Amino acid sequence: MSGTYSEHQVEREPALPALIAPGRRMLLATLLLLALAVGVLSVIIAWQVGQLAAAFSLGSLLWVIVLSAVFFGGKFAERVQAEKLGQHYVAQLRVSLISHALKTSRGPSVGITVARSSNDLSSIRNWVTQGIVPLIAGIPLIIFGAFGLGLLSPLLAVALVIPVLLEISLLAGLARGALRTARVLRRHRGNLAARIADTVSASTTISAAGGVHREVQRVDQSAQKVVHASVHRAKYAGALRAGALTVPLVGTALVVAAGSWAGLGPGLLASALTLMGICAGTMGEWGRIVEYRQNYRAGRRIIAPLLEQEKSWREAEQQLTSTRVAKDLNLETLAVRIRPTAEGLENWPSLRAQGGARIQVLGTGAQAHALLEALATGRVGTDAQRLGGLWIAEGRSEDLPATERRKLVGAALNTMVLERGTVLRALTYRHPGSSTKRALRMANECGLEVTSLPEGESTMLRRGGEPLDSAQRASLIMARALLRQPAVLIVDSLINRLPHEAQSRLAARLNDYPGVIIFHGEMTGIKATRTWEPTAAADVAVLESAGVDEE
Repeated sequence: MSGTYSEHQVEREPALPALIAPGRRMLLATLLLLALAVGVLSVIIAWQVGQLAAAFSLGSLLWVIVLSAVFFGGKFAERVQAEKLGQHYVAQLRVSLISHALKTSRGPSVGITVARSSNDLSSIRNWVTQGIVPLIAGIPLIIFGAFGLGLLSPLLAVALVIPVLLEISLLAGLARGALRTARVLRRHRGNLAARIADTVSASTTISAAGGVHREVQRVDQSAQKVVHASVHRAKYAGALRAGALTVPLVGTALVVAAGSWAGLGPGLLASALTLMGICAGTMGEWGRIVEYRQNYRAGRRIIAPLLEQEKSWREAEQQLTSTRVAKDLNLETLAVRIRPTAEGLENWPSLRAQGGARIQVLGTGAQAHALLEALATGRVGTDAQRLGGLWIAEGRSEDLPATERRKLVGAALNTMVLERGTVLRALTYRHPGSSTKRALRMANECGLEVTSLPEGESTMLRRGGEPLDSAQRASLIMARALLRQPAVLIVDSLINRLPHEAQSRLAARLNDYPGVIIFHGEMTGIKATRTWEPTAAADVAVLESAGVDEE
């Protein structure tokens, strides 16, 4: 277990949301009361055992049995309350973590997201339920144990304090190595999860190229790194747990020696050994607690910055400046200006166009994709303050709540993947208030015959849109974008994936679209009224769009 660990400077460890928060305060208070009750109970049990050893009586034996049953109930309730506390806390973190993955424009791979929401959150849950809670319960128990031993003989209290200090020193010395190995293992696990997810996603390509064996070997190479890192971490974990179990044995021997030195009778010595046995059980958990603590710190180092970033985004959303809603904007002539702010698009000019314009975006595919995605989502990159740059009715659309902005901006892009749920939910996802009849009619116009699906509109979509084929998925995404005729429609070559007859119908519809269409690539039947390409111009863009359909 050799290794060096040095840091040039002490870095501030990122913080997770507070554990003491509404919904968890009562759980923590209950745990503290249970810990105090069990601590007092341990002293009483030890005293009763001493009475039983001094002079046998059936009454004393029954009291020991009853008190032991109460002790069992207290520890049982403690474990259940600890699990409630850990699950409540992790549920809060999971929501923020998934929210971050959905909001960032360049999110982590599926494998990394799964690893974070499972392995890392499990390490945090373990620390709360089997780390913090045992400490809350164990520290009062040690204090009451030392107090009880001190009542019997001050020398017995010293015999308990010595192994406690010895164990703390031993665990502190091993903790740093445990943290280092936990970080290494976590990194290798994340890499393995990402590799597996990417490999499975590319299964067709790999099989077609005869590369199954090659990719399996690469996965196995990543897995071997996890194996070696796990074994290395196990050395520290084993030392932590072995030390935590061995030191209390020394403490028991010290208590016996101190009792003999002080000339304690059998009854007092039995009480002392009972107290020491209860304290030894608590001290035996400290090695596991330190291990969970280091695993928690390794997971926190990755998760906490993401949660802080998600919190800043959420706070920014709560400070929206627009007080208008989409329905109000749709009742008037819309003045819209578009000024892209994405990295690499600094030279794009602001856009000027009239209602009914169909604007073809020129430039490289990467530039065009970044522009369309920024306008569609209302955000650029991972910075909450870098917004897409689409103003509607003299107000920035990004200042509208997402539930309002979606009514004004529709998007159908090739990179879009359908979420899990029913076909009807997917159709009305952008505009949940739309009627089923209208949504199905739009789907049919875009080439998706919902009645032909296994369970019609109730057909469940999984794994990005299965059981729909590529054309059906494109039809659904296009229908969703067009539903309730948004003021601005953003599309790319996804339209070319639609069934042939649907392409003709849709081309006619889009060529007469009353709003503004911004698209990239060649689209069958769509006639551009103008092009948009990067120049040094900085003119103010005004787009007037009328005739927006709003029920």
